[in-house]
Amino acid sequence: MKKVLFIAFLAIAGLGKMNAQQGVLNGGLNVGIPVGDADNVSNFTLGAELNYMFPVADGFTLGPSVQYSHFFGKEYDLGGGITAEASDLSFLPISGAARFNITNDFIVGANIGYAVGLDDGNDGGFYYRPIIGHKIGDNTQLNLSYSGISDDGRNISNISLGIMFGL
Repeated sequence: MKKVLFIAFLAIAGLGKMNAQQGVLNGGLNVGIPVGDADNVSNFTLGAELNYMFPVADGFTLGPSVQYSHFFGKEYDLGGGITAEASDLSFLPISGAARFNITNDFIVGANIGYAVGLDDGNDGGFYYRPIIGHKIGDNTQLNLSYSGISDDGRNISNISLGIMFGL
């Protein structure tokens, strides 16, 4: 797991050094509410992301993205004062990101890629994430997104609110 995180970080950092004049490096944090199959086993999610976005056309950017998503396991009441807790789930989504400025303050976009499962028995799956953002400063943006990971008929997803910073 540490090797995968390190390699992903080096890849993004390397792009930043090679194309520092062309692209923009940004990072952020988010908190979410699990929905779908994830709601059965998790109460909330936390995540972090790092993107390197290249301008392609006026108001349109593309680039690689790496995230970390952690779904915290739910505690269940089994009756008689006995409880059990579902295991946490962790993923490393590696994706391509696209963003389009609708206005100077609002963006829409999406990420598509593969989420590597970081837990035993968690293979990961196809990753998708539509996003809406509102710029609240020159280098700061609030995001609302839906993230989904599809694998073998299950859909691990969440709705999250996040903040991104230009780095």
